[in-house]
Amino acid sequence: MADKDIDLWFEALAATGGAYQRYWALLDKEEQTKALRFVQEQHRARYVISHGKVRMILARYIDKPPETLCFEQEAAGKPYLVVDGRPHEVKFNLSHSGDRMMLAVSRHEPVGVDIEVWLDGFDCAAVAEECFAETEKAFWQALPAHEKADAFYRFWTRKESFVKAIGAGISLDVSQVVTSVDGASRFISLPARYGAAGQWRLVDLDLGPGLGGALTVRAGGMERLCFRRL
Repeated sequence: MADKDIDLWFEALAATGGAYQRYWALLDKEEQTKALRFVQEQHRARYVISHGKVRMILARYIDKPPETLCFEQEAAGKPYLVVDGRPHEVKFNLSHSGDRMMLAVSRHEPVGVDIEVWLDGFDCAAVAEECFAETEKAFWQALPAHEKADAFYRFWTRKESFVKAIGAGISLDVSQVVTSVDGASRFISLPARYGAAGQWRLVDLDLGPGLGGALTVRAGGMERLCFRRL
């Protein structure tokens, strides 16, 4: 992996019985305990598979067995790798929705990724009213009905990818994360404490019908984007 490559691992959250048990065995005790708290079996399985795959993928970058990887969390809950008691230079971010997951991996730069399955019956209008900037809201409301879902998830994943890149958690008012409504995807303005909009790069991800996605990384922090599979 070159210094300014960003790898995107796009994976299914499904596994046969044998594979599932292998993913389970990779998890540490804290992860296994959390998995057992899920009431619905489907949610438990997706947690185990996604975290098992995260360990398998990250192990390739730091040349350690996946079951030995250690993680800690930033103040808002974003996890990071710890090796020999210190944060490792490899950065990553996980997103999952429905039966899909995506793991973004960067050699040095903080990275945020978000994917969202389009949901039938989801109240997009209520979310847009609360979370979109005025320019985004006006653009979205003026669209014909058949274009609204695509635009909604494009704006939403952009905002979420930025929140995840900076590790802000739910404390950030995402209506202040303003993105372009036409032309190239880019940030127009951000809360002042996170720097100028031009300090961050925004990429819309084309993942196929019914699935939206976006990636955020620092400007100059990416020269090549590579899709990968286990």
